[in-house]
Amino acid sequence: MKKIFLFPFRIMDGLVDRIISLAGTVGLAQFPQFFAQYLQRLGGHLEEARLVIARYRAAAETLDLTLEEYLAEHLASGNEIFVSSGQVLTGVLQRFTELEEAFLALQQAGPFTRWWFFLLKADPFITRETWRYFRPGLPTTTEGLIYGLAGLFLAWGLYQGLRALILYSGRKIRALLKPATLVKPGPPVSSGQPPKPGLPL
Repeated sequence: MKKIFLFPFRIMDGLVDRIISLAGTVGLAQFPQFFAQYLQRLGGHLEEARLVIARYRAAAETLDLTLEEYLAEHLASGNEIFVSSGQVLTGVLQRFTELEEAFLALQQAGPFTRWWFFLLKADPFITRETWRYFRPGLPTTTEGLIYGLAGLFLAWGLYQGLRALILYSGRKIRALLKPATLVKPGPPVSSGQPPKPGLPL
């Protein structure tokens, strides 16, 4: 009777196992495609920042100043408008440095280390932007197939680990809730020696 009761749960467990494994395979197999689209958008943001800096540099050259001198003049001017403009330029320069560093690191990363550099260098705004306009593709390259296989094992392993943890916790909870079994006292154990004679009543 117990086996009949547990049969639907075993079917459900196997079905969930396969669904999660398939989702992991398909999901991680899309990483090379997502990475390529992310790198393209990152390059676009980098080029835009480069154009903005070029305009500031051209403005500085008309005053016979370097970009650094132009920035220092703005920040030290004491004028609220010029100081604000200098702060904006400072932010643009910092942003350009960060984007350039990330772009070079991701571009030079190998096929199977890109995920690690992506986790380290990914820009949240560009990541959301890429995900918003992401167009999935069919993984036909060796890289895509290997990432898909890795997704299969990763998803399956996570599911099995979570399942084992839930079953273990369930057994522990049942053991704590189960009332203790009372042991009934048995008959006295004989020592094998005849009883000592006592006084008659």
